[in-house]
Amino acid sequence: MRKDLSFAGPIDASYVSLGWAAMDLRTLRYFVAVVDEGGITQAARVLFVSQPSLSLAMRRLEDELGVRLFDRSGRRARPTADGARLLGLARQVIAEADGARERVRQVAGLEVGRLVVATSTTLAVHPLTPIVAALRGRHPGLEIHVRDAGTAAGTFDLVRSGEAELGMADVMPPDAGWGRCDLGAEEIVLVASPEFAAGLAEPVTRARVADLDLGVVPSDLDSASATATAVASMAGRVRAQCAHRAMLWELVRDGAVATFVGRDTAEAVMPWASLRSLDPPLWRDAHLVWREQALSPAGAALVELARGREEPPGDR
Repeated sequence: MRKDLSFAGPIDASYVSLGWAAMDLRTLRYFVAVVDEGGITQAARVLFVSQPSLSLAMRRLEDELGVRLFDRSGRRARPTADGARLLGLARQVIAEADGARERVRQVAGLEVGRLVVATSTTLAVHPLTPIVAALRGRHPGLEIHVRDAGTAAGTFDLVRSGEAELGMADVMPPDAGWGRCDLGAEEIVLVASPEFAAGLAEPVTRARVADLDLGVVPSDLDSASATATAVASMAGRVRAQCAHRAMLWELVRDGAVATFVGRDTAEAVMPWASLRSLDPPLWRDAHLVWREQALSPAGAALVELARGREEPPGDR
């Protein structure tokens, strides 16, 4: 018999126990993992369970509900319409259960816990890394998972969906209902090998940059930020587009191209590079963002540490 997956209103314990008796939290976590990882094999690896056991659990769940939850026709297991409806409910149930556990753990002083933060690669280096390091220093039992969202839009999507609790972005939240901590601005500089930069002035004009062989990560140009717009206007001779930032930075090291990186990030991970300020200078803002709802103890602790570093947007 097909069960109705449509439900409006808050999920409470009676609904879970009476309407979803066969669906314990472990099964819900398995289901969400299969969706997030795109398949049984990938999810089994993340969950540290056997693939046959996970596959059987998903079949039993579909049998219990009387619906198909996955479209298995492609290479990835995508949720059907019924699966998508269950996904929202499952995330809410899991979040409420995790919230209850976290509130109990808060009494124990955050000795254990898990926090997911979404951001792009360079913002992960600065300013996120020092804040996460400080959090780990205070609460060494915490697990911190940083997801690469690619762009600011991707960061907001992950936080909005509940896949990440916090996000770090270079633009303001797109709509109402967000909390925000402004972490000032980082100077964007031209980064090149010493040989490549040998003839470049300090600072280098944007007009001169437009004549250089450059490398970019495409997602850096897709952002709605003023920084991305400025970078795109200077990228007149893009000779390398790399989906993987690590490869781009190796091309820069080899002298094949130059690229744009935040100064603090470049100094931290590219000590071999020559840096040139831009004329006029270019800056990138950073904002820690979250949905305006009760944060987990770990999320609240990270926000507290970030507020200790708070600066107005665009502060130079």
